[in-house]
Amino acid sequence: MAAVVSWYGPLIDLSEAASHVGGFVQLLAVVRRILPHQVHNAATGRTYQKTIVEVGDDTRSSFSVSLWSSKHNSTIIAGDVLLLQNIKIVQFRNGLEGRASQMSSVQVLLNSKDLLNPEPEGIHELISSCKVGNTTKSKLRRVVEWTIRTKGALAESHHQIQVVSKNWKQTKENESTHFLSISELLSQRKLCNINIYACMSKMVLVSSLTAPLQANLSVINRHSFKEHNDIVRDLVTAGCKLCGSPLYHKNLHGENTCALDCPNNPKYLHVPGQIYKPFLIYIYDQSGQVPLLVRNRAAETLFAGIIADDVSECHKSHMLSEAYESCNLSNSGMIDDSGNKEIAKRRKIEQKPNFYLIWLILIKCLLSHGNNSPFCFQISVNPEKNVEDGRFELVYLTMPIP
Repeated sequence: MAAVVSWYGPLIDLSEAASHVGGFVQLLAVVRRILPHQVHNAATGRTYQKTIVEVGDDTRSSFSVSLWSSKHNSTIIAGDVLLLQNIKIVQFRNGLEGRASQMSSVQVLLNSKDLLNPEPEGIHELISSCKVGNTTKSKLRRVVEWTIRTKGALAESHHQIQVVSKNWKQTKENESTHFLSISELLSQRKLCNINIYACMSKMVLVSSLTAPLQANLSVINRHSFKEHNDIVRDLVTAGCKLCGSPLYHKNLHGENTCALDCPNNPKYLHVPGQIYKPFLIYIYDQSGQVPLLVRNRAAETLFAGIIADDVSECHKSHMLSEAYESCNLSNSGMIDDSGNKEIAKRRKIEQKPNFYLIWLILIKCLLSHGNNSPFCFQISVNPEKNVEDGRFELVYLTMPIP
């Protein structure tokens, strides 16, 4: 396209970004998604917040722009059509990105609601009413037409895909790929799955899921982590590897409270093994904080795929190793045949990675409140429960790489 040059820089297509590396330009594009991100300055020790906005236009479907100032990103949501001015094109890692500065300007020309149910006459009227030049309006029209035509360019969608109900189970509504804030999560009143970008602040151990959760809490954060000397016993127990329910949990009266049948097995039989006990994690963003219930499968994802069986086995080996080392110090040179067999067995186990120590390091990293970038959490909402009693349950999470 013919570039429009002003003190804001030329208006360019996203496909032309490679020709303007090091220069300032104007971009007109639709927001695909918004990713909060933390940057730590090693020289000053300060942590800065920035927002990475993924945008697209009719020439390139994905391009990242970093916005540092809160005035640039406080009102932007996925689906908005933006005019970004004074954006510097830079090389970042193996690609390109745009970076805003104090001189940059971000205007929302059309918001996402304007494009949800587009009428040709209405869209033409909205474009005509924008106070921009003719060349900019021409680019705006092309971006809007591309957005409506592809549909997928709008990450903000108020329409949900209906799932066919099977075996008389209640239908869940699958959300689109856009991300909500925690304040929007708290307002959900339907059974659904929600995606959220948020940071993790603390873990909360729960002694029982049959009693109110808030009455059985033991908080673990970066300050109290050292006080939990036996965190394996706190988080690992014998249970069903399919449904994640502890199998030998007893109440105050000594009665076994585990379910007789496994809901995830067609034969209704539990598959015993070591599992992670259900626990809570607290996540937060700029709009608030909320607890998530974490069961065995989700905990394995949270702990980078390390299963409870490996943690338990390596923990036993680790404790055995420490016991023998202390024994050797007190009884130097006095080890019988049984001791030699145990040492040989321990050395064989030590050939494997020590998943217990790796697991401890992961937990410490997860609890580094304020030092981590946000995770992408997929959350299941059960409106029949209270927020403190497991209304929001972790399904899956990923660590976005900007």
